[in-house]
Amino acid sequence: MDIGFEARKIARACRSGSMATLDRETGLPYVSFCACAFDYQGQPIFLFSDLADHTQNILKKPSVSFLCEQASQLSNPQAGPRVSLVGEMGKIEEEEVCSIFMQLHPSAKMYANFGDFNFYRLKVEKAHYVGGFGKAVWLDDGQYLGDSAASLFFSKNQLELIKQLNTELPEFARTCATKLLKQRGKNWQVLRLDGDGIDLKLASRVIRYPFENNVKNMNEAMDLLHNICS
Repeated sequence: MDIGFEARKIARACRSGSMATLDRETGLPYVSFCACAFDYQGQPIFLFSDLADHTQNILKKPSVSFLCEQASQLSNPQAGPRVSLVGEMGKIEEEEVCSIFMQLHPSAKMYANFGDFNFYRLKVEKAHYVGGFGKAVWLDDGQYLGDSAASLFFSKNQLELIKQLNTELPEFARTCATKLLKQRGKNWQVLRLDGDGIDLKLASRVIRYPFENNVKNMNEAMDLLHNICS
């Protein structure tokens, strides 16, 4: 089993999580709830106000831990999957990366252009993966992050991939959303693909279909998507 792939699947399924920073005055841990998205390697992206306590903590000391989990709704949360991403937070300005956050959180358009808001990315240095009770392992950045060549491929070929998908499999989004993910609605659209899964959108709703295996290029992606629809 590719533990890095499993860890990224947990992270990418989350649109928010709990972030721990160190208080700028006391040095004590401070945890805040934050909306997130993920770049093509599985690193979290955020939109923070300069006025927020966690932002001011980061500006003093950028060391951060971010918890992504699918456990809190279970009757026994300790048996549920989660991953903690550890590293340093830094501002980003790349429009392509920032747009990933805006796609998942369109309501952020109301304040994203305010002067005190900036985009940040957590550069993951290690990750703690818990697949269930008694199933825990530490991963270094090379083990957690997606293949760099594959990440670059999906980053540079999004429009072509979505166009080809819509041409070859025009019913894919609706089939995936309604039959596989048991969602209602007819007009589902492909929002974004990466090596770990695909995001689908209907109006303001965004859902994710995780792949069973990591894919690294156009042929692998289309073969997998054809199999999903077969």
